[in-house]
Amino acid sequence: MPLTQKEMMYLKDAKSQEELCVAKYTEYSKQVSCQQLSSLLQQIGAHEQKHLQTVQQMMQGQIPNVGSSGGQQQGGMQQSQLSAQGGGGMTMQASTSSGQMQHRGQQQMQAGQMGGNMSGQPLNDKQICEDLLTTEKAVAGLYNTATFEFTNPQLRQVLAHIQKEEQEHGYQLYNYMAQKGWYQAQ
Repeated sequence: MPLTQKEMMYLKDAKSQEELCVAKYTEYSKQVSCQQLSSLLQQIGAHEQKHLQTVQQMMQGQIPNVGSSGGQQQGGMQQSQLSAQGGGGMTMQASTSSGQMQHRGQQQMQAGQMGGNMSGQPLNDKQICEDLLTTEKAVAGLYNTATFEFTNPQLRQVLAHIQKEEQEHGYQLYNYMAQKGWYQAQ
């Protein structure tokens, strides 16, 4: 089954977002002062790397197998080939909001790479968690919308699986923040 232009644009956006997530989790895991947080960020970063690989497989026309209990199955992928050339006439405007999210995320990452926030001060563990939680919310939203936009049921299932894992990443960050008293529901 061929991919539409719109579907391919969602995958390109997802690839960019996953690359940003991998970079953030990798860099931030080195910057935080708490070893527990560093380990958590490394663990989530490894999942984000798997998500990136899954998206890349989809872009190459493959339907990856994903497990329902926390990660990809070791069985590889189905060799169903999907053409990235399909979907004649579909517009590429679907990526506008996620492209804006990506731009904001890149600005945030640049601030983190410079070793500080926009005021020039180093990011503390709380600010890093807030940035990552905001990123997870945006990425989960992208996958949520993409799931509705895809026509192939198997690809929808893969995207929904990734979206669920992104929600779990956000929940893990929330739990850490709540334990520290940094996030309180009102």
